[in-house]
Amino acid sequence: MFAWHIQNCTQQPIKFLAARCPHGKFRSAEKIFDPPLDAAAGKNATIEMSVLCDEPAGSIVENAFLILLVEWLEASWRLFVRFRVTINEKGEPETATELITTQRAGFFGAG
Repeated sequence: MFAWHIQNCTQQPIKFLAARCPHGKFRSAEKIFDPPLDAAAGKNATIEMSVLCDEPAGSIVENAFLILLVEWLEASWRLFVRFRVTINEKGEPETATELITTQRAGFFGAG
């Protein structure tokens, strides 16, 4: 089980609807949150999910992603959290966030 603690730095609540990790060396199936996870303005949400990472100790996985589907300001958004995974001496993955980007969910030009 892997967990991320995510702080809502906005002035509006965020609802976390789904999460997935698509990288071949750090991956998970999509997890749907039912009910959604809520993070009030300035508060945290904790996302827990099973992630497969079979890399040996000392390995580094570049460009791994946590992709979140959220509802914010009455619209659906995707949050792309790019990170580096380092496998520590105990064989446990540790992440370091490198970049977070956002994109409206749905078809281009729709809505």
